Amino acid sequence: MRPPHTLIVSLVVVLVSVSGVVAADGGTVIDHGGDEILLDAAADQRVQGTTPYESGTVIGVRIKSVEDTHPFLVSKAVRVGTNGSFSVTFDLSELAPLHGGPVHVEVRHNETTIHEIDGVLVTKNMPDDSTLTYHPSTDESTTTDSSPTTTTTTDSGSLSGVQVPGLGLAAGVVALVSVALLARR
Repeated sequence: MRPPHTLIVSLVVVLVSVSGVVAADGGTVIDHGGDEILLDAAADQRVQGTTPYESGTVIGVRIKSVEDTHPFLVSKAVRVGTNGSFSVTFDLSELAPLHGGPVHVEVRHNETTIHEIDGVLVTKNMPDDSTLTYHPSTDESTTTDSSPTTTTTTDSGSLSGVQVPGLGLAAGVVALVSVALLARR
């Protein structure tokens, strides 16, 4: 029979390595029309939705470029409102002259991504194959909601949801195999 400390060490290594994986909560939703969220490179671009967290819980919402879109990352912290609702407004007007294209919109809690969707940042400089046209006067990402919103937006730098690199899944597997080999000795 193997000593229990080997099993405990193995479990700890697996838990530490898997903690970097996206933890979807299954209840967070970002409101948008169509298959993806459309954001114009303009002021007052709203990302809103619902989450299962209690009113007052701080979550982070961030928009980051992917693929050929000009590199950028914007994020804000927001407190969850009544009924789990959240709403945050971004000023993306400085991105208008840059190369637009695909983005990821993420909702984060405790520095872990709990929900993400694909989107498109529409700018003055869209890829040649794009069918989207830049119209700074329209806000395609905003949905009309007749109920009052009681969410509070904050700009706390420490709660921005910045991703901190850590041990990945590969490092955890290597550590687990190493522990298993050492235990066989």
